[in-house]
Amino acid sequence: MTTYRSQVRVMADLLRAIRDDEPEGGAKVSVLLRKANMSYARMVELTDQLVEKGLLIKVPAERGNLYKLSERGKEFLANVETFEKFAEAYGLKI
Repeated sequence: MTTYRSQVRVMADLLRAIRDDEPEGGAKVSVLLRKANMSYARMVELTDQLVEKGLLIKVPAERGNLYKLSERGKEFLANVETFEKFAEAYGLKI
């Protein structure tokens, strides 16, 4: 049986990938595609949504764009991770 990720799980995976690459100045699209395991079209749609909602900051770079977490994005990811731990304590996955 195939298990699909929820919308929240997909967003959290993308935000984690960005957080993990931030020491280098932000995450490149190619890194996000690999780490978040999603198609280019889906990633562009989701990053645009997250920028619009204030969770990500899009930084123009020499070759494409870089993405960084905003303070609001860091807070959102921390809350998702807290909820994941809570759900796991009850044997649930989000």
